[in-house]
Amino acid sequence: MLVELDIKNFAIIKSLKVRFQEKMTVIIGETGAGKSIIIDAVSLLMGGRGQKEMIRSGENKAVITGLFELDDQKEKIAQLCDQYGLPHDDDQLVISRELAVKGRNVVRINGQLTTINVLRDLGHYLVDIHGQHDQQILMDQDRQIDLVDNYAPASFKDDLADYQADFEKWQKLTRQLRHLRQDAQELAQKQDILQFQNNELESADLEDPEEDEKLEEEYNELNNYQKIADTANYFMQLYDDDEHGIATLLGDAQNAATDLTEFGSKFKDFAKTVDDGVYALNDARSELSNLMDQMDFDEERFQYVTNRLDTLNSLKKKYGPTLKDVFDFYSKVQKELSQFETGGLDEEKIQAEVAEVEKRLTQKARKLHLTREKVAHSLEEQIKQELADLYMEKARFSINFDETKTFTKKGTDEIVFLIAPNPGEDLMPLVKIVSGGEQSRLILALKAIFSRVEPVGTMIFDEIDTGVSGRVSAAIGKKMHSIGHNKQVIAITHSPQVAAAGDQRYLVAKQVKDGSTFTQIGPLSKEETITAIAQMMAGQDVTDAAKKNAADLIKSIKDE
Repeated sequence: MLVELDIKNFAIIKSLKVRFQEKMTVIIGETGAGKSIIIDAVSLLMGGRGQKEMIRSGENKAVITGLFELDDQKEKIAQLCDQYGLPHDDDQLVISRELAVKGRNVVRINGQLTTINVLRDLGHYLVDIHGQHDQQILMDQDRQIDLVDNYAPASFKDDLADYQADFEKWQKLTRQLRHLRQDAQELAQKQDILQFQNNELESADLEDPEEDEKLEEEYNELNNYQKIADTANYFMQLYDDDEHGIATLLGDAQNAATDLTEFGSKFKDFAKTVDDGVYALNDARSELSNLMDQMDFDEERFQYVTNRLDTLNSLKKKYGPTLKDVFDFYSKVQKELSQFETGGLDEEKIQAEVAEVEKRLTQKARKLHLTREKVAHSLEEQIKQELADLYMEKARFSINFDETKTFTKKGTDEIVFLIAPNPGEDLMPLVKIVSGGEQSRLILALKAIFSRVEPVGTMIFDEIDTGVSGRVSAAIGKKMHSIGHNKQVIAITHSPQVAAAGDQRYLVAKQVKDGSTFTQIGPLSKEETITAIAQMMAGQDVTDAAKKNAADLIKSIKDE
């Protein structure tokens, strides 16, 4: 339960500290005094949305701290604290929330920094706040099955745990099967790619890593055959011309060099050099002639070389950049294919295990369903009785079951709470019921029952009695008081009947000092309570008669 709330610089509150007690506490005060601001502060401690506009004007930050005493929920709170790495004491929890003008939002649990999401997880087990426009735990369709289960006998919890053990095994097996199939698919895709690459490289008949260089040279010759032939013929013509050819001129030069040797031995080396040059040129001419005799343009060969180069260049682009790299890649592909195995788990074996577990899950889920139906029938009767206590005796309430074929952690049941508040109306899901007096009474009836099993420690009702008559307000007050036997109840009200039903009452008052507004809260004595309720009934002009009526109202509600 909420033991102490400390608020600083929040809305119109400068500094406020209040200690709450067990059972039912009623907070009263004039409109605008700041009653709902206190609930807003608690909401922030539960992970509610914080805005810098909530900070008191002129201040840099607002700080809200709550001290909670743990009871039924302490085991779950301890589990969550361990999960999130937070320190915790067995019996107490301190939550602090800081809002800053610069936008910093600091959350601490037992002095350690944490996040809003963690705060929200913890908040589900600490405080349940109901205002006229709030969606409640009971209005959460996904959690309605939990409310039914919480009301089931202890044997049901054992059956549920047994089912959940198989459910976890089923999840593990189905994950294994999914991954196995996914891995097998990926391996098959990889094998297909490797096989395609191997086939492509194998069909290329690769033998020589330098084949592309050799073919490039051959291609260059074949592609330029006519230019080579024309140039060679031109050289031959220059060399062989009878009158002015190179051979004739060289012969004349050779004769002249020989003639010079007749004039001195010093010209012999020169003549020899000339002779060597002439012989070399003659050899060159012969070599060119032989080369041209060996050359012949073959159209089929030219097409083969062209196509072969295209093939090799294509492979180099895919697996290169060099032909040697292509050879290396080909070796790698062959090696991987030779070692390729799908391996792993036996898919058929896992499928058989899944089928066996699903068979057990179906049987166990059916057993859970039959127990839930019995529990639901009992709950329907109790809820109808609670509604009758709140003057909704003609309302119809039903718990609808839908057995699905999908396994969940809770079985195969989908449960929806249905209500028809007035005669002649169709049963509708709770989430479709509009806000108002009927919704408030419905929520209160449900809370009166489920408060006995819900782990939340504190229930707060923010003007739940708005828009209802005096006798209904009295019934609401008595119902909240009965909830207070199991949970801490904090109720904000303008109704004298609800105020009279409280075990203790606090008055929220607003004061203006030195141009600033301040909110204060304090407990009321017995006499102060009578006066305050008299004011709620008769206005500011409190007479002795009004006080007597207030005292009689308190006594009548307590005596009933």
